[in-house]
Amino acid sequence: MGKRSDRRKFRRRRRWAGFFLLLSLAFLAFGAILISDVPSPVLQAAASGSVDKASVTRVASVRVADAPEAAGGQENKSEFLASEEEDLKTEVEKNEVDQMADEKEAAGDQGSKSAQESDSKSSGIPTPPTNDLWMSIPALGLWDNYVTNSAAHSDMDYGAIKLPTTGFPWEDNANTYIAAHRLGWPGTASYHQFYDLPLLAKGDVIYLGDANGTTYTYRVTGFREITPDETWITAPKPGRDMVSLQTCIENFGDYWTMGPNWYVRYIVQADRVSVDVAR
Repeated sequence: MGKRSDRRKFRRRRRWAGFFLLLSLAFLAFGAILISDVPSPVLQAAASGSVDKASVTRVASVRVADAPEAAGGQENKSEFLASEEEDLKTEVEKNEVDQMADEKEAAGDQGSKSAQESDSKSSGIPTPPTNDLWMSIPALGLWDNYVTNSAAHSDMDYGAIKLPTTGFPWEDNANTYIAAHRLGWPGTASYHQFYDLPLLAKGDVIYLGDANGTTYTYRVTGFREITPDETWITAPKPGRDMVSLQTCIENFGDYWTMGPNWYVRYIVQADRVSVDVAR
C-alpha cells in the first residue's frame, strides 16, 4: 500500500508541475506580444532625431530651372489656338466678330488718345502726332535707334520694342518699357543692340525722342534681375517718370554667357531728369 500511495502522489505532482509549466509558457508568450507592440525608448529617440533633422533640411531652389518660357512663346500659342477657333466660325460670325473688334479698337484708340492728351496737358509737354520713339544711349554707342510700339516678340528681331501697355515719355508717371536682344540678327538694328546693357552704370544717360522733336533725358538709377513671369516690373511707379530697358541674360548674376537658355531678364531703370521741347 505504501508504494502505491507514493506513486499516486508522484503522478499528481507531475500533473501539477506540467500545468504550471504550460501556464508559465502562456504568460511568457502573452508578455512577449505586449512588449513587441511598444517601441523601445532608444528607437523613439532615434525616430525623433530623424524628424527634427528633416524639418530643418533646406531644399535647393528650382526657380531658375523652372523659369517659364518667354512671353513670345505664350503669345504664339495663343495666336495658334485663336486661329483654330477662327477656322470653325461661319462667314457671318466672322464678319460680326470683325465688326465688334473694329468698334472696340476704335473706342480704345479714342480713349487712349484722350488719356494721352490729358496727361500731356497736365505735364505741359505737347502730345506728338504719332507714337514714334527714338532712343540714344551714348555709353553703349547707340544713336537714334527706332523703337517699335509692339508686344510681338518677332518685332524685336528687327530692333527694340516698347510694350504698348506701358506709358509714353510725354505722359505723367510713365514707365516707358523698352526691350531688345543681346545678340539679335546681323543686318538688322537688333544685332548686338543691348549686348553691353549690363555695362551701364548709375548716372549714365539715356535719351528718348518723339515725333515733335522733344528730347527726354533720363539718368540710370537702378538695376534688377527677374524671371520672365515677373510682369510687375512693367507697372508705373507713382511720382516717377522713368524708362526701363530689358534684355536677356543666361542666369542670375551671369551676364556674359550668351545662351542657350536665357533664363533671366536684366533690367536697367532710369529716371527722367529733364525735357527739352523743340522750338
